[in-house]
Amino acid sequence: MSDTMRDALPWPHSSGSERATEAETPKGGRESTRWIVVAENVNPAEASVIKGRLESEEILAVVQQEAIGSVFGLTVGPLGSAKVLVPEPLAERALAILAVTYDGQEAYDEDDEQAD
Repeated sequence: MSDTMRDALPWPHSSGSERATEAETPKGGRESTRWIVVAENVNPAEASVIKGRLESEEILAVVQQEAIGSVFGLTVGPLGSAKVLVPEPLAERALAILAVTYDGQEAYDEDDEQAD
């Protein structure tokens, strides 16, 4: 490797303060995180909205969809449906947030209809 490339990359063989200290690097481990489904059989757009809502509350969420469904742009049926998953320790909180969000929306819609 050339000296220019060696100076540009913060690899262990680099010189100077570019090196990461032990405190800056995360410790590795073999702990696995169990993911819990908090919403399923939703279309991908709705799953993205749910994911965004959870992330706004600082809850890590992922959307899982069958790969071939996303390739073909399917939004219905088994290949077009999606799931939203969160880490197990955050599942209860996520479900509570989603329950309030959806219940609050239904109550809001009913109030709008009564006002008309």
